[in-house]
Amino acid sequence: MSGRRSDQPAPRHNITLLLAAAAALGAVLVLARQATFGVGLHWDSGSYVAAARHLLAGAGFHEYSGGFYVRWPPLYPLLLALASFDLLDPLDVAGPVNAALFGLTIFVVGQYLRSRLESRFLVGWTAFTIALARPLAGQAALAMSDTAFILLVTLTLTRAAAFLARGRTSALVWAGVWAALAWQTRYVGGALLAAVAVMLLCQRGARPAQRVRRAAGFSLLAGAPMAAWLARNRMITGVFTGPPDTSGSDWSLPVVLSQTGESLWTMPTSFDLPLVEWQSVAWLGFLPAAALAAACVVLIRDRQRRRAPSEWLPCYVFGGFALIYLTVLVIILSLIPTQGAEVRYMAPLYIPLLVTAVCALDRIVGFAPRRRRFWRRWKPRWRRQAPRAAAAVVTAALCFHTAGQIEPNVREIRQANSAGMPGYSSPTLADTQAWISRNPLAGRIFSNSPVAASVQNYASAEYGYLPGETKDMQELLQRQRRRVTFYVVWFDDVWLTRGYDYRRADLAASPSLELVAELADGAVFKSAPAH
Repeated sequence: MSGRRSDQPAPRHNITLLLAAAAALGAVLVLARQATFGVGLHWDSGSYVAAARHLLAGAGFHEYSGGFYVRWPPLYPLLLALASFDLLDPLDVAGPVNAALFGLTIFVVGQYLRSRLESRFLVGWTAFTIALARPLAGQAALAMSDTAFILLVTLTLTRAAAFLARGRTSALVWAGVWAALAWQTRYVGGALLAAVAVMLLCQRGARPAQRVRRAAGFSLLAGAPMAAWLARNRMITGVFTGPPDTSGSDWSLPVVLSQTGESLWTMPTSFDLPLVEWQSVAWLGFLPAAALAAACVVLIRDRQRRRAPSEWLPCYVFGGFALIYLTVLVIILSLIPTQGAEVRYMAPLYIPLLVTAVCALDRIVGFAPRRRRFWRRWKPRWRRQAPRAAAAVVTAALCFHTAGQIEPNVREIRQANSAGMPGYSSPTLADTQAWISRNPLAGRIFSNSPVAASVQNYASAEYGYLPGETKDMQELLQRQRRRVTFYVVWFDDVWLTRGYDYRRADLAASPSLELVAELADGAVFKSAPAH
């Protein structure tokens, strides 16, 4: 690569060990979050675990609610099933699998940057920044597909950048394979396919027909598995992806843009060192402006020297994906009823934005000519010195930011191992979940947390949510009472009971229910015979 330093490079094995240490740190931080109460449970986790269990039982892709698994792509449950080796429960392997995927992501990013950056310091700093990134580690501590998706996005973008830089067909094929797997992990992975296809259509130095053939070939390779999956869903259920999450509400475009911006800003977290106010002001104002100005100066000079296509390629690839992903996400949130923008939706942007920033910083730092005499080196030449001065300030601020994540990481781990995160062994749900595990409930089951109930119930059961309003709950009980015997599992945890205007005592007073088990943190009810 042009622009590499002419001085003696560091031994490759030293950098590899450094990246391995950063990857190990990231994996350990994820495992530490799960150490006491197990992998965390999101509302989607029960579907992933149930689908993996059904696969191991030879029953195909099914939800914990008993229906066909269509609302999410199939790769993550398949990964859990394969990782369990039919010896362990998928719920128990989800935590180590996510920790390993997170560590592998850190190593892949570091290995890519070591081949692109002049500054070896930025390579190591980026790896440890990702390892300490609380949004990424927090997602990896849940039984969710986000960590696998982030790894596959990273692999796709690195292979796409390699193809655009060297034109190797094998790199484009691997980009298509990784993109196909990413789309099989999350439906929003279609944004990744669109981003790479646009880059191929805009590739410099290629004939128009060649660009179209490459984009079409990549799209076919990356999209064929999803087409097969959607056709399967359509044939067996009549829908492509299942109903959207309508627990939220429709959002107008201005509200979606505001929420997206807030979530994007919250994602990297704020500074956690002293002088918070000063650092926040610097982060919001001076530092981005200085970095942007410096980058513009360097980009203009590079274009004059005809070096921009190769030197700025990582910024084009990773930054281009971030822009297209954000656009697709805003469209989805505007058109489909959801709970609005969340930080987890922004998590796939953390690494692309970070790579874009460090690659731009590397170009700015390496911009000024080296090996000049001392008095000439400090001679006021703003066009050469200003970009490097701005880069030094930005780099120092980012290093403070990275260091500031150490204490919050420790604090979050302590909280997760004392107050209890929503893991399947968290103390606020332990007694009720343990009872369900010892006494499997067959048939129809309703709960204020069907996820928490389903992961501990190994019987063949169908799960559904209890409605939040008393009148709706009473109507549900009367309707189900006329059909079949059913159960109600109630957890007393405050986090789970938000939005309910009734409590355990109200269920116990219902003539439609009989108390089966009264526990310290919940209760299990059975439908009473209709008279």
